[in-house]
Amino acid sequence: MSLSARSHSATSRSSSNNFPHGGGGSRRYRRVAHTHQVDDTLFGEKNQLLKNRKNDRTLQAGRDIVGAHSSASSNQEPGGQEDKPSFGRQVDKRTGKRMVTKTPIVVVPEDELERIKAETKILTAADLEALEAKREADQEHQRLTSKARKEHMLKLSEEAALRAPKSEIEQIFSAEKQEILRRARVLKDQMHDSVKLMKTLGTRAQAFTIRDQQLKVKKDLEDEHHVYDEKMNTLMEIERLESLKRQEHRDEVKKQKRYADRKVLEDQIEDRRRQRQKESEIVAQEAQEMLAKIQRQQEEEAEKEKAKALRAQRSMEEIKRFNEDTLMRKQDVQRKIKEEEDAVYAYQMKKAEDLKLREEVEAQRRHEAELRCAKLRSMQEKMANEKAELDELRAKRAAEARERQAREADMALARKHKEEMDELRRAREAQALHRERARVKEATLQQREYDSIMVQVESDKARVKEEDEKRKLASMAHRRVLQSQIEEKERLKKLTFVKKQEEGQALKEEYAKELEKLERIRMEEVGELVEAGVNPLYLSEMKALVIEKQIR
Repeated sequence: MSLSARSHSATSRSSSNNFPHGGGGSRRYRRVAHTHQVDDTLFGEKNQLLKNRKNDRTLQAGRDIVGAHSSASSNQEPGGQEDKPSFGRQVDKRTGKRMVTKTPIVVVPEDELERIKAETKILTAADLEALEAKREADQEHQRLTSKARKEHMLKLSEEAALRAPKSEIEQIFSAEKQEILRRARVLKDQMHDSVKLMKTLGTRAQAFTIRDQQLKVKKDLEDEHHVYDEKMNTLMEIERLESLKRQEHRDEVKKQKRYADRKVLEDQIEDRRRQRQKESEIVAQEAQEMLAKIQRQQEEEAEKEKAKALRAQRSMEEIKRFNEDTLMRKQDVQRKIKEEEDAVYAYQMKKAEDLKLREEVEAQRRHEAELRCAKLRSMQEKMANEKAELDELRAKRAAEARERQAREADMALARKHKEEMDELRRAREAQALHRERARVKEATLQQREYDSIMVQVESDKARVKEEDEKRKLASMAHRRVLQSQIEEKERLKKLTFVKKQEEGQALKEEYAKELEKLERIRMEEVGELVEAGVNPLYLSEMKALVIEKQIR
């Protein structure tokens, strides 16, 4: 309300200064109502109307004071003279004389003055936070009070509706509703885990009873089948004996027939034996003739082998002589090649001493080597391994060419290495100079950064100290607010504990009723199953079921 009063006073003051009005203190805007358009009694505040009226009177008194001062200030002289509390001077334009006019005096009571001072007090952030917390606590208290009042009114309306007499249609609807609720309770009981378990046990007992009856029927059927099987076995045994007799008669007839057939077969076998004997004699004679022919062929083959062996022996001797001649020629060629290699080695040694002379000698020797190679090539055309020697000579030439290229590559590599070393030395000197400049620049930047950091640290210290002071004040106000909230929570916690105790007692009573209801359902299920003809032996598990464990 203090903030509202200040805002109204500021508005009145600004309007009075900008728009002068008469001595009556009227304003340009019209006031519609003294209070808000909300019924605050719904939020639990009983004396809100009285407070609003009191605040309105206070605001009106403040506006009157401001209006009076505005009127006094509007009658000042043009030279900007200071305000006078009781009297002011004016100049008559017609006569030019000064005349004293009396301004209206407003007397403010001391309690009103103290109230105005209290409402226009400048509040700190901590005070505003404390006021906000108090306002929230008041709103929470009003909300709880309103909620409790609303629940009480709903409860009273329900009780009044129950006490009122019902019409015939309402009674019909009520009966239908009760029937629906009863069926819903029955369905709910049937959906309980313990009831489902009892249903399962009852179903299993029915299944066991049905199974016993099925086993009994099965045993009767097996006895009938056994008697029928015995009868059929006797008839089948008689039939089997008669069939054995018929089979023995047929076997005897077949035996006589087989004897006659055997006699015919023996005659046929004897004829076949004599025919095979004649055929074997003919085959033996042909075999002897074939053996004689084979003997003659073997003798001819032996003579041919002997002639072939003689020819092979003579060929081996000729080959041996040819190999010896070839070996001698190869030895001569190897000796000549070795001499040439010695000459090449000497040539290479001499070439290492003087490069220019070696090139000339090398050209001369290459010419001589070509002559010798041409001579050797003409000689090697008659040899079997001339291609290998030619390849060896080409390999020697290729080796010399590779050696010459290697020397040139080594010289080029040495020149390149020297150039790279010079370039590396110049690059290192440039890097050293650049590092020195960078070190000096880094030291300068670090000093500047250190100075700026020290200035920032000093400002941060001052700011942190100021924030600590503000934080301490805010913490104290916040602690007071928290203390009030803790006390309120403790009170609510006690109320919640009492409510939980009442709910626990109600749950215990509901649990006992549930046990009684489930026990009654079990006894009804057992009675129905016994009446249906279920064997009581299979209902022992259902009777011994502990419902308390199932509920838990």
